[in-house]
Amino acid sequence: MSELAPGLYPNIPMEEYHQLPGVSQSMLKTLRDLSPAHLKWQMDHPSPSTPAQILGSAVHDCVLLPELFETAWVRNVEGDGRTKAVKEARAALAAEHPEATVLSASDHDTCLAIRDAIAAHPKARQLLIGDAEQSALWIDEPTGVLARGRFDLLGHKTGTIVDLKTTRCAARDPFHRDIWNYGYHIQAAHYLGGAKALGLPFRNFAFVAIEKDPPYGVALYELSIEAIQDGTRELRPLLDRYAECLESDTWPGYSENVEVIDIPVWAPRQIDERLGEAA
Repeated sequence: MSELAPGLYPNIPMEEYHQLPGVSQSMLKTLRDLSPAHLKWQMDHPSPSTPAQILGSAVHDCVLLPELFETAWVRNVEGDGRTKAVKEARAALAAEHPEATVLSASDHDTCLAIRDAIAAHPKARQLLIGDAEQSALWIDEPTGVLARGRFDLLGHKTGTIVDLKTTRCAARDPFHRDIWNYGYHIQAAHYLGGAKALGLPFRNFAFVAIEKDPPYGVALYELSIEAIQDGTRELRPLLDRYAECLESDTWPGYSENVEVIDIPVWAPRQIDERLGEAA
C-alpha cells in the first residue's frame, strides 16, 4: 500500500489496515505488558490471525457492515469433513466464493445471533448509528511519531467513539475487570487523542459489550472521564518509550538486573484464610 497522509480512511479492509504504518493501541499494550523486544519481534514477524480474532472480525462486519458480511464471509457446509460428499460440497463452496472467508457453521450462526441480539436492543441500535470501521492515521504531537487506529463507529450525533466488544460475560463487574486487563482505557485514550489530532469532534468513548454465547446478553457502558484520564496517564509514557526505541532502533527486553520479587499483594490474605481454615 502506498504511503498515506494523516487522515481518516473509511474504505480500507481490515487486512490492509494492519499493514499501515504507525503505532497502534495493541502495540502499545505489548510495551505495557511485555517489553520493546517483544514488540519488535511482533513487528518483524506478524502472526496470522487466531480463530478468536477471525471470529471477532466476522462479528464486527456482521453488526457494523452487514452488506460486506454477506459477501466476505460464507457459512461452511456442515457434516463430517472426512466424507467424500462433504469434502466435495466444501470444495464447491470455496470455488463459488474464492474471495470470501469460510466460517464454520457454528461461528457463522454466532455472528447472526449476535447481530440479532444487538438489533433487538433499542439503545444499542441507537448507539451504533454513525460511520463504521473508520481507519485513521495521525501524528502524536509530543513525540512526532505516526499513530494509527481503527474506530469501530463514529457517532457524530453523540460525539462518541463506540467500540464493539465480544466477551464471555458483559455484566458490570467482569467487564470492569476486562477494561483493566485488556487495557481498554488505554485504547480509549489513544483513539480520543487521535480524534483530537485530526480535528474530529469526539469527546466520549463507549462500549457495546455483547456475549459470545446464548442468550447473547448486551450491555452498554460509557467510559468515565476518570478512566480516560488514567488511560492517558498510561498512554503517554508508552508513546514516549516507543518513540525512543524507534529513533535509536534499540528495543530492550526485560531488565538485566537481579530484582527482588514478592508474591502478589492479595496473596497474604489468602494465606491467612487457608491457615484459619486449617486451624
